[in-house]
Amino acid sequence: MNGTRMKPLDAVWLMMESADTPMHVGVLATFHKPRNAPQHYLSRWAQQMRESHEAVPPWDCCLSGKRGVMLGSQLVEDQDFDLDYHFRHSALPSPGGERELGVIVSRLHSNALDSSRPLWEFHLIEGLSGNRFAFYVKIHHALVDNVNGIPMVLSWLSASAKQRNMPPLWAQSPHSGEHRDEDESDEDGFADPVEAIMSIGKAASGLLRNAFKRKADGSFLLPDGAPRSTLNRQINSQRRFATQQFEQQRIQRLADATDTTINVILSYLCGSSLRRFFKEYNALPEEPLIGAIPVSLQERSKRLPGNAIAGIRVALGTHIGDPLARLEAVKTSMQEVRKDRASLPDEAVTPYVLMRAAPIYASQMPGIGRLVPPLFNLGVSNTPGPEQPRYFNGARMEAIYPLGSLMQFSALSIDCVNYAGTLNVGFTGARDTLPHLQRLAVYMGKAVADLEQLVFDREGEGA
Repeated sequence: MNGTRMKPLDAVWLMMESADTPMHVGVLATFHKPRNAPQHYLSRWAQQMRESHEAVPPWDCCLSGKRGVMLGSQLVEDQDFDLDYHFRHSALPSPGGERELGVIVSRLHSNALDSSRPLWEFHLIEGLSGNRFAFYVKIHHALVDNVNGIPMVLSWLSASAKQRNMPPLWAQSPHSGEHRDEDESDEDGFADPVEAIMSIGKAASGLLRNAFKRKADGSFLLPDGAPRSTLNRQINSQRRFATQQFEQQRIQRLADATDTTINVILSYLCGSSLRRFFKEYNALPEEPLIGAIPVSLQERSKRLPGNAIAGIRVALGTHIGDPLARLEAVKTSMQEVRKDRASLPDEAVTPYVLMRAAPIYASQMPGIGRLVPPLFNLGVSNTPGPEQPRYFNGARMEAIYPLGSLMQFSALSIDCVNYAGTLNVGFTGARDTLPHLQRLAVYMGKAVADLEQLVFDREGEGA
């Protein structure tokens, strides 16, 4: 049974997985049924999807070999592929509001994927109030990264409300819409383990020389640690999920008025909501909390695998009381780390990502994980989405939210995607560490209103 060797940058997610830290990501999307949809609209749709038993890679592939061996994992075709296991149809209890949806999605995201089967699940959820329904997709981080997962799902949907009889997600290749050079093989990104090790060693000296030339304290290549906080406690597998949605024009207006960007405003909002949240518990660190923002390095090389993601570390200004001073601090922090990122040598991109994964992997090892200083406190991401609405068999998608994976000693991930004039924010947290996760979503909404009042009131005074 022939298989495809997993690339090191993908397989490292298998190494970091444990019973308490399942390494899958998720996508939650809500839809409004088409006008005059029949009573059994969803049941018929579910039946049509069940009848499509044909799956394409990686949807029909499972793991072969030892998962703990980073450079030895393979994906092979599942000879006993069972669609009924992967595609599930369920309903929300009454009244079918956002709370009930959050409860079921939190529970689904808490359960690890079965490693003996293809590493994904698709849940169709009906009973959402307002003539709506939802789906939740769960897929292992080793198969699709957090940056590319959202576009993969979006590419499956249609830009036309009239299109019908659309194939299910598992009948479409994740790479079907991506350009691929003719000479680019499936083994790009170090097919040979010896090549990977030699390349890492070759690049290491250059990376370190470059880092020390710039600065040895807090650079992109040699970062400082992060303050220990409630977010850096040991976690278990149980998750909570909360959402927030903003009009994109509202956030863009703030960015324009403060001479910043949407990414800076979102990072500021994360820091502002976290500051308020932890001050309530008298648990706010004196140093700023650090957000790790995934940035794709694929533009630096044509031959990088999907998980070629490096994390830039942005100080979120949680230690600063004045909102405008906090915003300026976040802006400065992001400018500095992006300058360091630009200094990364082209030939060292993939080795660098592997080297940066080493201390993170060490922090996940039982027994010694507590001894590794945290490199960041939480994950923060922003993924671009389509400006126009998307549909599935005539149903208009209202919102789409990312669900992140959590590593040991990192209890929160805040992930955003823009879609059709909205910014959709998903909060994935460890349930026992952050029992009131919904408050963070509420506080983010209040932080937007507070900043608007400060910025636009001052503009009025200046006029």
